[in-house]
Amino acid sequence: MRLPHGDINDLCSPSRIHALHARGRGVARRALEALTTWAFETFAADGLQRLELLHQVDNPASCRVAAKTGYEFVRVLPACPPAFPAEGHLHVRTAG
Repeated sequence: MRLPHGDINDLCSPSRIHALHARGRGVARRALEALTTWAFETFAADGLQRLELLHQVDNPASCRVAAKTGYEFVRVLPACPPAFPAEGHLHVRTAG
């Protein structure tokens, strides 16, 4: 796989969205765990060592999903309108 910037770690940040009827049923946790496992296994040879998960501070459900899937809280990120109008949380999971 050839990457435009030459560094896979510049490109990897999981994202998720799911239907209302799926909330509270562990769907997001299982999906994020599957994506994380796939990414680390698939791109290990390319040097993938870290995945970042970002969410707005007013989204405690995303915080719980991050924690349950091994993404450690790192810090609060400042708002950066218009793309990120509110402060956010940065969670990180490393390979291994």
